[in-house]
Amino acid sequence: MEPSASHQLRPVERASDLIRRIRAIDPHAVDALVALALTVAALVMVVGRINGDDEFRDNDFLGTALVLLQTLPLAMRRVAPLGVLVVINSAIDVHAAMGYEMVQAGTFGSLIALYGVASLTDSRRGIVAALIMVPAFAIFFATNRQDFGVGEIASTCATWAAGWFLGTYIRIRGEQAEAAGERAAWLERDRDVRAREAVADERARIARELHDMVGHALNLIVIQAGGAQRVFESRPELARQSLASIELAGRQALSDMERMLGILRVAEGRDQTLSPQPGLSQIDSLAAHVSEAGLPVEVTVEGSPAELPSSVDLSAYRIVQEALTNSLKHAGASRARVAI
Repeated sequence: MEPSASHQLRPVERASDLIRRIRAIDPHAVDALVALALTVAALVMVVGRINGDDEFRDNDFLGTALVLLQTLPLAMRRVAPLGVLVVINSAIDVHAAMGYEMVQAGTFGSLIALYGVASLTDSRRGIVAALIMVPAFAIFFATNRQDFGVGEIASTCATWAAGWFLGTYIRIRGEQAEAAGERAAWLERDRDVRAREAVADERARIARELHDMVGHALNLIVIQAGGAQRVFESRPELARQSLASIELAGRQALSDMERMLGILRVAEGRDQTLSPQPGLSQIDSLAAHVSEAGLPVEVTVEGSPAELPSSVDLSAYRIVQEALTNSLKHAGASRARVAI
């Protein structure tokens, strides 16, 4: 019987939870614990060497203080990484030069400090840290009373070099990840700005469309209604024509409104079949509506009709519509002429 998906995911979830908890730990507290652990280990080594090898100087207060300077500064490696490296290496070199026996737990603090400079600072200070290690190693191996072979010296230098390269690699990866994150955030902000601009432009376009089509229809309705009211008693047949024109203008306005609402529904993700936008092919119908409202319109076309982009076709229609509406409202003209 196969385990369920929930049982299979539990180890992964536990690992992720452990990683989150580790990341939540204060790194300064981790540094303090590392420094304390190395200090305890170094002191245990020092105590175990009391009355030890006569080749080395007996440990005393000064030797113990130098050992402490090799480990305790690690607690401050995130605050002043380069300064911590200098203090630790200076303590190691002085400790060796004064004849004390090397304390491995203490010298290990130099490796951690070097890694800290390479991983926590920048390229310039990382290079400075590498250069500091050259005289530090030279003094240590030259003054130490312990007999180091070429292989031991090479392996020690290789270990410290590996720590420096590892720290540099982690720092570069972190900088790249930070740069990628900043770029992603910038792209996200830019996308939001463009989206808001697109929404604003679309709202302005819809507002213009509504103004043109509804304003035109309402002007026709108002004029036709006023005319029907004046001749309602004396010439009822003209009043009926005006009412028919009002009905036609209202239906056209409703059709245009439905088309605009259809555009909005499509923008919201709803599937709608949209009627075509008006264009120059509908100028004759527009002229007929205005003529019925009391302003005879003559339409003349010169040249052969050509296919236009939809935006140009719609703009041309709206220009003619606005001109005829203004002529009907304000010009007091007896006729109008549209030339295309």
